[in-house]
Amino acid sequence: MVEEEIDRREQLRKSLKLSSLDNTFDNFKPVKGTEKALKAFKDLVSFETEWKMLLCYGGVGNGKTHLCEATSIELYKKGMFCRVMTMPKMMHTLKQTMDDDSTISFDELLTMWSEADYLIMDDVGMGGSGTAWEYGQLEVIVVTRYRDRLFTILTTNRDITELPERITSRFRDPAVGRIVLNEGADFRKR
Repeated sequence: MVEEEIDRREQLRKSLKLSSLDNTFDNFKPVKGTEKALKAFKDLVSFETEWKMLLCYGGVGNGKTHLCEATSIELYKKGMFCRVMTMPKMMHTLKQTMDDDSTISFDELLTMWSEADYLIMDDVGMGGSGTAWEYGQLEVIVVTRYRDRLFTILTTNRDITELPERITSRFRDPAVGRIVLNEGADFRKR
C-alpha cells in the first residue's frame, strides 16, 4: 500500500509538472523581500479577490517557482487542475505543432492555453525565450485571458521593463491584475 501511495504521488507530481509536492505555502520560508509575493499568490488562490491575473518578477532563486507550485497544489486540493509550465517549454511545444506529424494544430494548442480556466507560466523570457515571435504568442494568450478574466500567473526573472508593454499593461489594470516584485535574495546561495 505504501508503494502504491508513492507511485500515486509521483504520478500527480509529474502530471502537474512540479519539482516537488512539498512545495506548498506552508513549506515556503518567507525571507525579507518575499512577503508581498507570498501574499499575492495566496490572495489569488483564495478566490476572494476581484482580480484574477498576477505577474511576479524578481531575481533568480527567490521562490517564484515554489509559489507557482504551491498555487498549483492548492488548486488541486480544491478540485481544479493546473500545470506549472515554463515559457521555454510552452514555446517549444507550440513550435512542434508545425511539424507534419503533430497530433494537435498550432491554433488548437494556442486556443487551449488562451482559454484554459487556470494558467501558470513560469520563467517568462528565460533561456533565450523571449523572441519577438514568442512574445507575440504570449500576447495572444494574455490578451484573451485578460478579456475573459481568467486565472493567470506569469513569473519572470527579467526586469519588468524588458517585457512587452502590451503584456504588462493587462496586469497593471487594478480591476483585473497585479504586478508584484519579489525582492527576496537567492535561496540557493545559502
